Amino acid sequence: MSKRLRMKGINIVGPSNAELPPRPASPAMYQLDIVLKRGSNLAIRDRTGTSDPYVKFKIAGKEVFRSKTIYKNLNPVWEERVRLHVESLRDPLYVKVFDYDFGLQDDFMGSAYLYLESLEHQRTLDVVLNLKDPQYPEHNLGTLDLAITLTPKEGDVRDAVRKLYACSVRLLIHLSLLVHTTVYFLPILGKLLLCLCTSSLTFHIKLICPIHWR
Repeated sequence: MSKRLRMKGINIVGPSNAELPPRPASPAMYQLDIVLKRGSNLAIRDRTGTSDPYVKFKIAGKEVFRSKTIYKNLNPVWEERVRLHVESLRDPLYVKVFDYDFGLQDDFMGSAYLYLESLEHQRTLDVVLNLKDPQYPEHNLGTLDLAITLTPKEGDVRDAVRKLYACSVRLLIHLSLLVHTTVYFLPILGKLLLCLCTSSLTFHIKLICPIHWR
């Protein structure tokens, strides 16, 4: 199912040089599928009254995609697909458009941020990004049309929960040895009941984890 969404207030643009340093690699928790569809009314950067635009995507300071260049076109059609794996939704997708100049520095044509936390999961959204120049925010530099699908990687999430649970169990057992207390995990009503037992008292702490019987 596709839903039309114009991301006003979401594609807030920051300075083009205000990019975060790359983060160390971590296990991906989300899959981000993007279709770069087209651009409309892009900025003129060549003397001939046109531009040779291409698009870059960055996340957490790292370039993750670069499109092909469409020559002499202010309304380019890309229809390019990319699949990204991201660790966290805190880092926005940073989109930048450039005019390709052979042998020279490419000209900046506008940028936008797409905040991933605003996206619905497992649903394809048609997104329109308004391109801006941070130095001249009142200027309209055209738009980009994208289709975006954000999908949690459930297997990785389950693995992370299992690892966290195993670490918690080891910590509790270690603490029980320090205070001469016995730790019991009792399956009751589909959950694990954590009990700390001393020589005279039993403390029922909490239901800590659901059990899925198979």
